[in-house]
Amino acid sequence: MKKLLGIVVLGLLFISAPSKADDISDFEIEGISVGDSLLDFANEEKINSIRSEDQYKNDKFIIYNADELVENKNYDYMSATTKKNDNNYIVTSVSGIINYEELDDCLNRKNLIQNEIEKIFKYDDKDEVKYPSHRDKTGKSIIYGVQYYFKPYPSTEGITINCFHFTPETKIQRTLKVNVSSEEYSYFLINEVK
Repeated sequence: MKKLLGIVVLGLLFISAPSKADDISDFEIEGISVGDSLLDFANEEKINSIRSEDQYKNDKFIIYNADELVENKNYDYMSATTKKNDNNYIVTSVSGIINYEELDDCLNRKNLIQNEIEKIFKYDDKDEVKYPSHRDKTGKSIIYGVQYYFKPYPSTEGITINCFHFTPETKIQRTLKVNVSSEEYSYFLINEVK
């Protein structure tokens, strides 16, 4: 596990400037940032071939399997989103996901990533949360998370790190998810996803 922790933390060290970054486009997951074009990584035919099978019912944004576009060294899988019908395929969010079994492992990784973010980024606000997952009707599966906001409220643009700790009964894989999202995509997730 220590090797994996080192890899994840090293994967976050991507800014060489001595001052703190204050823009989410400075945060990369395996070289992909919010505001990039997926066309910088592949042609349109390839991008369309990696559309995820899992899509939102409200298809305002399209999910792609981003780990098929870049060399993925630190995560079990990755995803990226763009707005529907965006011919430039501008990234509105990018996520890296790591599977885990033990909650302590995930919380330790989450804390290491948080420490690196706080060293590198200047953020407006931070919100630590713990709440039941809506995917488990028993309320026993818990999400342990932190959200870094880059602009004053009501903006929700930011970076999230969540441990999705599902009970064995759900048969849902436990994952650590690092996500960076534009304000527009965050608004969509909070207010429009059904």
